[in-house]
Amino acid sequence: MGKVVSVDVKHSLGAAEAKRRVQEGVDALRQKYASHLSALQIDWAETTADVTISALGQTFKGALEFLPDVVRVSLELPWMLAMIAEKAKGLMSRHTGEMLQLPPPKA
Repeated sequence: MGKVVSVDVKHSLGAAEAKRRVQEGVDALRQKYASHLSALQIDWAETTADVTISALGQTFKGALEFLPDVVRVSLELPWMLAMIAEKAKGLMSRHTGEMLQLPPPKA
């Protein structure tokens, strides 16, 4: 069993708009990290998403929860990578925050 790391990223967008922006931002992350990712699977639900990432010979499972004022991001790190938990939290927070800054859709 690994170590679960979680971060709450605050916003004022509402749950639906936060989810929309994160969905759009995932495409940019896929392109940016394509050379490092073996697979990225996201199963979207109304206010949550289950995430599976394969990279660097490891598989990571996580979840997103979209709340009216927070996106909660959690990721289970394999035990060998538990020592980088704080760095992972920083990356999760930064990338989610960047996605929430995406512009709203054009009318």
